[in-house]
Amino acid sequence: MIEKPFVKWFDRKFDANIDIVQFDGILSRMEHFPAVLNQLLETCPKKIATIKTNGKWSVNENVGHLILLEDLWRRRFQDIKDGKPDMSPADLNNTATDQAFFNKSVLGELIKRLGDERAKTISLLQGMSKEDLLKKSIHPRLNQPMNIVDLMYFVAGHDEHHLSTIQSIIDNTMAL
Repeated sequence: MIEKPFVKWFDRKFDANIDIVQFDGILSRMEHFPAVLNQLLETCPKKIATIKTNGKWSVNENVGHLILLEDLWRRRFQDIKDGKPDMSPADLNNTATDQAFFNKSVLGELIKRLGDERAKTISLLQGMSKEDLLKKSIHPRLNQPMNIVDLMYFVAGHDEHHLSTIQSIIDNTMAL
């Protein structure tokens, strides 16, 4: 197996021309992500879940970050639906994640919270019409127009980025 080199999230490029016929498949990826994450983490010891290495987020902090972003995703989906020219900006410094003390939380509770927040996002997306899916707004960091499905693809990619990061944390910690 050839491993892909790790690419920092902010260095990634995204296709913003995803056909709306991909809606159901990407929605399914997003909907099932908390269960996939739970399966990976169901046996993760607390000691590993809260270890920070080289100033990087722990497993708990990665999951907490995903929880916090669900509100931003919903705002951005709503921005597009409402025809706003620009999507709501993100805190690119991730201040809320750094200040949330997620390492004091139980990992299983964080995963449940993520599932609850993601369910709200899925519900919002299921209520979108075909006309809504065709509308576009400018993504603030990427400075490119995106429709609902493009942003869903972006969110699913962000999920997978953190899944890979979490897997690396576990693998590297277990190897010690």
